[in-house]
Amino acid sequence: MLRKWISCAALTAVMLLLSNTAMARWYQVEVVVFKHLEAMTAGGEQWPELMSLPAFGRAMELIVDLPEMSDEPPPLEGEDAADAGPIAFKLLERAERRLTAVERRLRLSREYKPLIFAAWRQPSFGVSRAKRIYLSDVKRRRLGDAVRAGGASEDQITLASTPQVEGIVRVKIGHLLHVDVDFLYYHEGTPVRLTETRKLKLNELHYFDHPLFGVIVQVSPFVLPKVKTDPDDAGSEEEPGSS
Repeated sequence: MLRKWISCAALTAVMLLLSNTAMARWYQVEVVVFKHLEAMTAGGEQWPELMSLPAFGRAMELIVDLPEMSDEPPPLEGEDAADAGPIAFKLLERAERRLTAVERRLRLSREYKPLIFAAWRQPSFGVSRAKRIYLSDVKRRRLGDAVRAGGASEDQITLASTPQVEGIVRVKIGHLLHVDVDFLYYHEGTPVRLTETRKLKLNELHYFDHPLFGVIVQVSPFVLPKVKTDPDDAGSEEEPGSS
């Protein structure tokens, strides 16, 4: 299981902001992972032993909170905040997400139970440099805060820190748009794997299915806040996956 801390993702985001990403196309990626409740009661099916695991060691986590820095400037306000632009790979608040209705229907259903609901924004890194994003149903940072605050014992944290599902999502953007999903679901202590690469269309819902669980992915264009640029620099590049 991946145990990389969020500071690595924060460092990546800072580097992205310092680099010239304003000219890159940005996308909003949303992922919902859920389990089949009826499959839990069926029983009897044997799952083969896995011969390999997802590349967790090559993945980064989404940014939940930016690290505190002693020389960090005060937060931007007003128009300055809008001009700063988005932070790549930052976990979006629920109000900023587009699949809230989908996740809510799953949550209210008697057949499914959502385990992960995550959304973030990112520029295109092409295909070979596409970033792997690690997702899990365990919120390890909050659990660690609970230990330090005396709200939970280490034994409780160890138990709660064992994910029921964890995996990787990678968005590859070239002439076409492809998404890799690679998830482990721990069924009665036995890991089962769902891995697939699929060509996507922008704004469409795509469902990756397994008898025990499922993954929903949506990739949408994200329009960056307007910045002052030379009109001659404006391009007319066609969006991948839009046809």
